Amino acid sequence: MRYSLKDLARRQRNIRRSSITIRDIDPPATMATDLYRAVYLRVTAAWAAATDRINAEYARTLATMTQDSPADVQREVDDAASAIDRLLLLLTPDVRQWAFGVERWYRSKWRGAVLAATGVDLQTMLGPEDMAAPLETHIQWNVSLVRDVSDQIRQRIGNAVFDGLRNRTPARDVAKAIDEAVGLGRARSQRIASDQLNKLSNALADERRREAGISRWKWRWSHKAHGRKEHIARDGKIYADTAAGADEAEGVLPPPEDRPGEKPGCGCRGQAVVVFG
Repeated sequence: MRYSLKDLARRQRNIRRSSITIRDIDPPATMATDLYRAVYLRVTAAWAAATDRINAEYARTLATMTQDSPADVQREVDDAASAIDRLLLLLTPDVRQWAFGVERWYRSKWRGAVLAATGVDLQTMLGPEDMAAPLETHIQWNVSLVRDVSDQIRQRIGNAVFDGLRNRTPARDVAKAIDEAVGLGRARSQRIASDQLNKLSNALADERRREAGISRWKWRWSHKAHGRKEHIARDGKIYADTAAGADEAEGVLPPPEDRPGEKPGCGCRGQAVVVFG
């Protein structure tokens, strides 16, 4: 805890309520699109650009089927992978820029939400340096994920090529399988970008809440289609960060098994609750 929002609020206003819930902060989907376009799309586009060469070499290899020919098509796949590996090294600054942009946006929204709820202006107390740990974690996480997307596309293309050679699959069918491999990588990238935005915003929310001395929070269900039943059941309930902080007589539950945004694809959020009792 860097400061006590509860104490600052009491100095600012004559608060008679036992608790105040800070308004929900929901990041716009455009931020996920920004991550996808700045980072993930560049990798899938690079693989898409390499498919013509891979397809041409596959067709030539299939037509000749000499003993050494499979090595030629392998070389095309490896050359594409090497070029994309070099691209990956250049993407870390773009991931970093995106993450710091999300932090800057969230910090502004948190300041506004706290000001509206309590009358306390945190402008001079908030900075990006406070969020160094979650930012670096999510930057490295995204670097790892984008590499995994590339590796998965490479594996699927390799499988399509060598299964095709073994079975003498027509070039047009292998080309279709290669396009599908890139398409699957593209679709997965879009899901990852959305999930990473929610994970980062939840991590920032938790850090901002804890540094303000707030240990209770309300579960906000995302209202996504096909939501997890246990998450729907938690909607609107108040939880403590620790079992010791729970008070079921006051309707404050011990921490659940998973936190908002923790499970894959979860869009739920945690909403800070300032307790004055």
